[in-house]
Amino acid sequence: MFTTSTVFKENLEQFPAIDALAKIEFIQDGKIVGQLLNIDGQKGSMALYFYLFKTMGILDSAAAKRGLELFAEHTADAKANPGKHPNIDRLLVVEANNEPMEMKVTYQAGMQPASGWDDEDDSEQ
Repeated sequence: MFTTSTVFKENLEQFPAIDALAKIEFIQDGKIVGQLLNIDGQKGSMALYFYLFKTMGILDSAAAKRGLELFAEHTADAKANPGKHPNIDRLLVVEANNEPMEMKVTYQAGMQPASGWDDEDDSEQ
């Protein structure tokens, strides 16, 4: 069971593995409006957004609220410094404007989703 912490690192330790992921695209009105790549500097955000994808399916205001809670101490910093944390800013915008985004997860070639979080093949979602 997931235990929400006020410390991002503690939440991060509970997210599903992202080793098999290549990217997550954010789609609004049929257009790609952003993406996260599985590279250094984005792995924490990638894990959080993959958790939101697996548990909520779509990035709507409820998912954004949950994501802001999970980013923990970084959320206050993002609110105080717009632009410093673009992956948190995305959640703030979705929550404020109630304009949902689809999330499309792409797995690395030949890789499979992490077991325990994935009961179905959703590589085409």
